[in-house]
Amino acid sequence: MHVTFVSLGMELLGVEYLSSYLKAHGHQTSLAHNPALFDDRFQLHIAPMARLFNQDDRIVDYILHLNPDAIGFSALTNTFAWSIDIARRVRERKRIPTIFGGVHASAVPDFVMTYDEVDFVCVSEGELPLLQLVEALEAGKDGTGINNMWAKPGGNITPPPAVNPFIQDLDALPFPDKDLYAPTIPKRYVYRMMTARGCPYRCTFCFNNFFANLPSEGKPKDYLRRRSVESCMRELALGKEKFDYSVIEFHDDIFTMNKDWLSEFLPRLKKEIGVGWVCETHSKFMDDDVARLMKESGCVGAKMGIQSLDNLSYKRHELKRGEDEHDLIRALDACKKVGLQLDADHIFGLPRESAGAQEHALSFYKKHTPGRIACFWLTYFPGIEITERAHAEGELSDEQMLDIKRGNMLWYHQVQASTPEGRKRLKANRNYMVTFHMLPVVPALLREYVNPRVIGAIPFAVAFARFVMAAKMLFTWLFDGNFGAGIYMRLYLHHILGRGRRLNRIDGDAPPQGFGRAVETG
Repeated sequence: MHVTFVSLGMELLGVEYLSSYLKAHGHQTSLAHNPALFDDRFQLHIAPMARLFNQDDRIVDYILHLNPDAIGFSALTNTFAWSIDIARRVRERKRIPTIFGGVHASAVPDFVMTYDEVDFVCVSEGELPLLQLVEALEAGKDGTGINNMWAKPGGNITPPPAVNPFIQDLDALPFPDKDLYAPTIPKRYVYRMMTARGCPYRCTFCFNNFFANLPSEGKPKDYLRRRSVESCMRELALGKEKFDYSVIEFHDDIFTMNKDWLSEFLPRLKKEIGVGWVCETHSKFMDDDVARLMKESGCVGAKMGIQSLDNLSYKRHELKRGEDEHDLIRALDACKKVGLQLDADHIFGLPRESAGAQEHALSFYKKHTPGRIACFWLTYFPGIEITERAHAEGELSDEQMLDIKRGNMLWYHQVQASTPEGRKRLKANRNYMVTFHMLPVVPALLREYVNPRVIGAIPFAVAFARFVMAAKMLFTWLFDGNFGAGIYMRLYLHHILGRGRRLNRIDGDAPPQGFGRAVETG
């Protein structure tokens, strides 16, 4: 049986694992991919350019050209509406069974099943349920009675009989199917991998808040699981031989959780692979020993969530985060000692933060400045505690909750800015956001004098701050080895000038509108 996966934006490891699992059992897979040029929702959004490079029409034609037996969508909340639109446009021309999975579908499967364009919804981990569904469809069955899999025989929504416990032996899974996304990435580029699944924390704004607690039957489940060092090294060696990648991006929720595992893995990583790498860490799992191990083995950068610097009681009650400022300082200082850049994430618009929370954060960041402070507005995703609480307390209306389920992204400051108090708070937060963006590029001796009100008065302050951040990323890429800016530059060149132009091409097709002449780029 042939399954075509459809995706938007960056490479999806989950889809690669699903593809490899199906292939290991004799099935065929393919990919229809939109790189979302100039519309990646996080770093670069230029609407006129996004329209020029839009490939949705071509993707629909390409799916029909492939003529799959089923179409799979692994949708995040911010890609769900796009996925539904593609599924609808395909269905208008040919009826092909559609399977929706991923975080959004797992959060609200009953809602996703109400769409006419959706035939099946898979919740939780999908390797075994997807295989069982494919085999059922191949045998002419209706797909009901499969754990984790919602079905709609005859238009009647049927929930799964049960949800499987999380896969415990990750080493038993085939390596992710990197060939699937190979045409979408440049040569000698980033190799993305996971050495573990799950997270020990349940932050109220994160998908782990609900995903870890999905109901399941059978033996007790362990949400936090890690692959063996040998399994990871074999994957990396095979990937190096095949793709000759130049940097590794570890997508574990917290890569540094197990110091003993790191002590075995990282020396082998340097000796046997010998490329730079980046990861996400947590202040509870970062000290001098870990920082030194990371630096010596080739780490070129790490990211840590700080999110809020309000008091510990607030963080524990509202966010379910247990780190204190001593943990944060230890982590930042440990990386500074060895010359390792540690970036931080900070969230604005968190409900019930104290009035002085951002001023205190500014004071902290002046003394303990991360390599980069990436600022985000709180996003209400479906299924998570912070969203459910906001709805229960009247901060989100029923209509707003419906919009969230539809994938119409609702940003916290847009909700609050409808009132005079909300607009005042939005303006103040905007000034702090611009200040946090710029603070790492201000010389240490001058940081004490940085004032959000002064910076906020600069014309086009937000655009200027983004320019400063981009310039710093470019500088660190060129001179310090941190690869953040290089990712975007090479990816865009790949799709605009190079091999990426041939994505979703049907023999005899003209190049996508707006694309330049064909040039092979590495």
